[in-house]
Amino acid sequence: MIDRNLFIAQTINFILLIFLLYRLLYKPVKSFMDKRTSEIEQQIKSAKENQEATEALRSELEEQAKQTRQQARLFLDEATKRSEEIQAEMLAEAKEEAASIIRRAREVSKLEQEKAWAELKDQVGELSLLLASKVIDQTLDQNAHQKLINDTMNQLDSLDKGSLQ
Repeated sequence: MIDRNLFIAQTINFILLIFLLYRLLYKPVKSFMDKRTSEIEQQIKSAKENQEATEALRSELEEQAKQTRQQARLFLDEATKRSEEIQAEMLAEAKEEAASIIRRAREVSKLEQEKAWAELKDQVGELSLLLASKVIDQTLDQNAHQKLINDTMNQLDSLDKGSLQ
């Protein structure tokens, strides 16, 4: 049968064992487990914060890259527009210079033509004097003399109008 003293002694030993196990094993293990759980939760929280910070940083970098591309596009558009303006200015200046050169060439040509015409008139005058002296040597009547002067002047006028144009 069951010995009562043995039963009480075993019960007391069992309670003491549970108390000692609770004191010596359960509290330190529970404390260790709580501390470890807390550390793991802290690491998970830190990882989530890091992930959120990384996402925020990635979004910010993407936005900066987008803005940089837009600025680059604007700079390229502006540079293209400016180069077209410069090209148009240079073309206008070249046309202006060409027109100026043509105008000066025409003026020089006109002056040369007038100079040549003046020399021609001088030579015609000299020839007229020579002709007149020869004609005087051949006695001419008034009508023949007038006709000779008119013919010479008509030829001079036709030369003047024909060669200047």
